[in-house]
Amino acid sequence: MCNPRRVRVRATRQLAQAWEHEIRRTVTRSGAAIGEARVREPLGSSVGAPALAALESVLDATPGWEHHEDDDTYRHDIDGGMVVYHPTTRELEIVATASDQVEVSADASARIGGDLVGAVEAEGVGTYYDDNWGGITPEDAERAAQAAAQQALDAAAREREERERAQAEEREGGAVESQAEERARAALAAATAARVEQLRAEAAARLIAIGIQGRNLFNQALGTAYRDAILAFARARYAEGISCTENSGIVDIEFELQV
Repeated sequence: MCNPRRVRVRATRQLAQAWEHEIRRTVTRSGAAIGEARVREPLGSSVGAPALAALESVLDATPGWEHHEDDDTYRHDIDGGMVVYHPTTRELEIVATASDQVEVSADASARIGGDLVGAVEAEGVGTYYDDNWGGITPEDAERAAQAAAQQALDAAAREREERERAQAEEREGGAVESQAEERARAALAAATAARVEQLRAEAAARLIAIGIQGRNLFNQALGTAYRDAILAFARARYAEGISCTENSGIVDIEFELQV
């Protein structure tokens, strides 16, 4: 086989065509929805002042109760809610909560376009052999080179159009993204509000059960406060024979007081 001979063909194409492209953006946003149901009960008329005075010290020392100085409350978390004591108003508050995650997606789109103008150049190569190896003639090689040049021109034109589309999308994409973001925020707000209403109903339905747990926790602390108040009363009056025993949740206090 003789040395190969190559035929090179250079081709030029003038571009004059319009193009269109759709920019589309999707934004997903999520957030928490929380529904609450609350009930407050005044304690001032049903619990003695000495016991209420001792209650804060008891709550400070009882695990699970936390003092929140910002609103001066004592809180104890419960699965699905919490119990809150307000020393200032001497009220017990039961709170039932229900929560869920809300997720929404929003789309925005815009059509962009332009004119593809200018010239592109490309080169094609064909190969033949002096001894006509493979039956490839110089004419065959020239036709192959021309075909390769045309394919290269097609590729160059596509590359030019893709480049212009990418540049236009970079320019306009921010506005479409912002529109999708705005729609997602609005959709999340609406979906969250709707879910909160449902969760409030769920929280209200479980308020009785939360109240039972919360009052049990509070009454345990209140019982300790009564004990401390009675013992403080006895000591303040120099009572004799003071004894305090507790068995199965029952507190037995004895003392003798001279009248």
